Amino acid sequence: MSIFTLPNVIVNKEKYANVSKAHSVLTPVVQRLATLYPLWKFDVSQANSMSDEVATGFMVSQDGEKLGSIFTEYTRSGTAIALSNDRIASARSRSSSYTTRDADKAVVMAKKMFGKMNQSERLTKALTEAERVVTKGAWSKEREKAAHERAISDAAHKFIMGEGFHLFMQYVQAEMSIADRHRLLIHLEKKEVIDTDMLTIERVQKEFVGAKTALVIKDAGKYLVKIGDVISLYDDNTFPHDMRMKLGMLKLVENEQYVSDMGCRVSDEIFVLLVDET
Repeated sequence: MSIFTLPNVIVNKEKYANVSKAHSVLTPVVQRLATLYPLWKFDVSQANSMSDEVATGFMVSQDGEKLGSIFTEYTRSGTAIALSNDRIASARSRSSSYTTRDADKAVVMAKKMFGKMNQSERLTKALTEAERVVTKGAWSKEREKAAHERAISDAAHKFIMGEGFHLFMQYVQAEMSIADRHRLLIHLEKKEVIDTDMLTIERVQKEFVGAKTALVIKDAGKYLVKIGDVISLYDDNTFPHDMRMKLGMLKLVENEQYVSDMGCRVSDEIFVLLVDET
């Protein structure tokens, strides 16, 4: 007799249109439990992925409350019967499900561990669910709020740093304390210097990547210069005047420093010079 002739073993034909039988290891377990507990419902929850004709999992419920799941699980010794629910998971340390190849043991475990929640379990689950929803609600609103605040902040920053900057400076002069105004003006001055430095750095980077700079390697009075694919060797007498001037400026700064319209000092012996197109 097919277990699907039992009134409490159900297959959703919209989801599992081709299911006509259960896996052989599950059939005796579901058949005995469905007969022993006619109020339990056994809904097909998964099917053989190859043909969808064989049910490989059932969700067990009573009065709309999920009691647990019965499904196949592949082990080293072959296909086994697995049972899982919150009670089984909390009672086991290595796995969240109970696995066996013995149908009798599976039935005994289901009879012991499946069943509607008692008052204590219901309260624990309710507290967990309530905590999840309350925490998620606060986190979700905080994230939503942060997104709006970023949009407002971005718009305000764009205005203040653009056409509204003069209004901001009026506020600085009229409303800020002398100490705060002094600190802000120092920051503004340093920012302007950095902006200028960035223009030089970006130009050097762009032209270096495009092989339009002069890579100068200084060694014992000689200068090995590479511009694009052209490599030249100079001494103090033949070194080009415009490069000599830029190199002299870069010698005055620290390693890894840039000089506007000059280039970059990489190390004591290596320099990157900005050069004219010619």
